[in-house]
Amino acid sequence: MSDEAAKPVSAGQLLRQAREQRQMSIQQVALQLNLKAELVEKLELDQLDGTTLETFSRGYVRAYGRLLKLPETELMAALSRQSEGKTPASKPMRTFSNRAAHQAIENRFMWLTYAIIALLLVLLFVWWWQSARESTDVVFEQAVTDNAVVDNVMNIPQVQPVLAEPVSGAVTTDTALQEDNTASILTDLTPTTLTTEVAVEQTSNTAVAESIVQDVLEMRFEQRCWVNVVDATGNRVAYGTKQAGYIMQLSGEAPFEVTLGNPSVVEISLNQQVFDMSAFPGGRVAKFTIPESE
Repeated sequence: MSDEAAKPVSAGQLLRQAREQRQMSIQQVALQLNLKAELVEKLELDQLDGTTLETFSRGYVRAYGRLLKLPETELMAALSRQSEGKTPASKPMRTFSNRAAHQAIENRFMWLTYAIIALLLVLLFVWWWQSARESTDVVFEQAVTDNAVVDNVMNIPQVQPVLAEPVSGAVTTDTALQEDNTASILTDLTPTTLTTEVAVEQTSNTAVAESIVQDVLEMRFEQRCWVNVVDATGNRVAYGTKQAGYIMQLSGEAPFEVTLGNPSVVEISLNQQVFDMSAFPGGRVAKFTIPESE
């Protein structure tokens, strides 16, 4: 038995033999199967390449066999024998594991970048806040220093002139004349004149004492606070930053115009009468008058 007789018939050969027996052309078959003539030739020559999936190839062969009325079992068995001899090249399956890992790394870098940007913004805000606070403290301290210098200048005691004591036993002619004038003046004064002068002097002393009496404003600081106080005459009686625990007593003519940087930490009393500070919110600058005008 020759090799050709021992070799099994392929599916393409069965299709070609059946088409030739029915005297049909490749174009006629392609037209009835709605396929290209080149594909019909490849089916007969068993030359289906990897571009055509095995499922479609088997479907084309089955449809071609039905058109030629070939036994489907025999035709598909021949096609299976052909498929066993050919090992289809395995295509590498795409996996998304590498992409997912790469994306996870990108997400980590992205969050790390966001965290660094947020940290830089926080540091920038802290630096700006500290700079603004330091500049404000410098202005307040300079104002306090200037106020202290003015207070020190105003509080310098006046130097009274020192009169030289007369030497005992040395009486000048001017002193003798002054004594004679004083004696003559006292001789001319009557008791009525002395009484009137005493009354006038007491009245003037009382008026001076009443004019000297001023209002007393007391301020107690629970925390550090900036303050500015001006009395009714326009005199600034207090200015600057006061530390926690500081007690300040001011004298002047009411009403007082008060400005506080944080009124919630200050207790105020005018002439030993407590002033209500509940109406002023904490942490905000407040400007008000003590006593309040009706």
